[in-house]
Amino acid sequence: MRVSVSITVLLALSAALSAGALGQEADEAAQAPDEALRVFVDCRSRYCDFDHFRREIAFVNYVRDRRDSEVHVLVTTRRTGSGGDEFTVEFIGQGDFETVDDRLFYFSSDTDVEHEVRGGLTRTLKLGLVRYLVRLPMAERLDVTYEAPDTLEAALTAQAVDDPWNFWIFRVRVGGNFGAEERQSLFATNGSVSANRTTEEWKIRLHASGRYSEDNFEFSDGSETKSVSRNYSTGVFAVKSLSEHWSVGGTAEARVSTFRNHDLAIEIGPALEYNIFPYSESTRRALTFVIAALYNYFDYEEITIFDKTTERRPAGVLEIEYSVRQPFGTINMGFGAFSYLDDLEQHSFDLGGRLNIRLVRGLELNLNGVVERIKDQIHLARGGATDEEVLLRRRELGTDWRYRLGFSLSYTFGSIYNNVVNPRFD
Repeated sequence: MRVSVSITVLLALSAALSAGALGQEADEAAQAPDEALRVFVDCRSRYCDFDHFRREIAFVNYVRDRRDSEVHVLVTTRRTGSGGDEFTVEFIGQGDFETVDDRLFYFSSDTDVEHEVRGGLTRTLKLGLVRYLVRLPMAERLDVTYEAPDTLEAALTAQAVDDPWNFWIFRVRVGGNFGAEERQSLFATNGSVSANRTTEEWKIRLHASGRYSEDNFEFSDGSETKSVSRNYSTGVFAVKSLSEHWSVGGTAEARVSTFRNHDLAIEIGPALEYNIFPYSESTRRALTFVIAALYNYFDYEEITIFDKTTERRPAGVLEIEYSVRQPFGTINMGFGAFSYLDDLEQHSFDLGGRLNIRLVRGLELNLNGVVERIKDQIHLARGGATDEEVLLRRRELGTDWRYRLGFSLSYTFGSIYNNVVNPRFD
């Protein structure tokens, strides 16, 4: 019996070692040559398909940690006026390439499908890596190809285009859902209309949206209940660029909300923003200060805890936001303060942020959270909320504070290479 067990163990070990050796050979074959450029791609956009990058750009070695790389590729994005995206691709040299940095831009259109955006971003990555590859021995295996335009006119420098829409972008959306089972049913419908115009000088947004939802329940004693929620809003927001650091704007909005006890709420007022860093660097870093003065009109669905059915209130807002995206990670932090100016005791504060920091090789810390001090719930209904409204979150409940915290710590170790793509059972 012992002989049989020993033979079985030896056979298993032999098979495992053989499989490991074959797997190692396969992995080595899948990797680029040892002299290939080591690249770390740092991109959090939904269009960053790393499997696609590894398939299409197979002439570099991908590593899991930026400290093992010779080029750290940092991709940041921001929305364009047409509804597309501007991708800023930073190439940060390390080691022998420490002083060799570069920056390329890729612009996608709002009408581009995911395949087109992914392809354009991949092409931009290829172009940016060339200046590093030509400095390596493998440069002798590189070549350059050029696709000539179909016509001479297409080869000329692009001229200013006469835009019949004058940079306006319009969107219309409708949707809904419904479902039922033996003792409950739900129905919801929603829609929105928006018009946006964005230039270097102006940003203008107009919108109208609404959502209606209805839930029906039958309890064990045979009784039934129906819960209805309505939320509608319309408004306009405009911003004028004054300089690389200053902007001035204004907003006007009207809302209807059963959740906040509003038959009608109107908010209107000007705002001023100052960015310590130039707006042109906003994808990498920004520290903004916003102040706003608002006039509010409220018409309540039910009489409030302050015995009000309607009221007019002036208010002030202060917001401070800091964001930075660097090779060491991402930091986003914000502080907000709101107060009714005719009664400073009715105010609220919130402090929140999100941190994603690479502490040491392979060790990453993620923190997120928000803490709020709430003393401005003047809209709460005097009659309170029913049990059904509490369970279904149909009414806002009174509270002096609110918080949400989350964290994660991850540590990765093993091979520094990250070249192999295997989509089976994904």
